[in-house]
Amino acid sequence: MHIHTCVLMTDHVHLLVTPKTPEGTSHLMESVGRRYVQYINRTYKRIGTLWEGRFTSSAVQEERCFLLCSRYIELNPTRAGMV
Repeated sequence: MHIHTCVLMTDHVHLLVTPKTPEGTSHLMESVGRRYVQYINRTYKRIGTLWEGRFTSSAVQEERCFLLCSRYIELNPTRAGMV
């Protein structure tokens, strides 16, 4: 798995990744979700899920689209007033 961009927003995460296998992104999100939820639940003494639903993904195949997607992700915190 190659992670090109990762941006943590206040209520969601943006990732731009290139998986090595077709199932790679699903496996990554399953692992991150499992570990992150355990960490949050332990830290804040809570139980249950954190996510509203399954993650969504879109294939980016053209270089121009890849660059636009990367730019969108990188500028998202600025547009949201986080930085």
